[in-house]
Amino acid sequence: MRARRSLDRGHAAVPPVPGQTPTPLLLRFTRYGIPGLAVLAGIIAMCFGSETSLIGGAGLIGAGISTWLISWLYRVGVEGDRSRETEERARRYFERHGRWPGP
Repeated sequence: MRARRSLDRGHAAVPPVPGQTPTPLLLRFTRYGIPGLAVLAGIIAMCFGSETSLIGGAGLIGAGISTWLISWLYRVGVEGDRSRETEERARRYFERHGRWPGP
């Protein structure tokens, strides 16, 4: 919404993409803490458990790594969407003003 309003007013630059604020603590914990805790639990299970715990520990490590990887892949996809939105706003600005917006 804010991008359209600033384009309508004739601002020279495309406004920054929303969501580029510092990452909140809970989000960082969700991205890195939960997978890290799963990997740590797997390592502990493998070190102090029985022979059967080796399989369970390996499963926990795999779950932690896959959780982190899914989170990373999601962020890569969202970043691509943001880039396309920024490009689209710049193209609309170019159509309206006849020049590409500055950085």
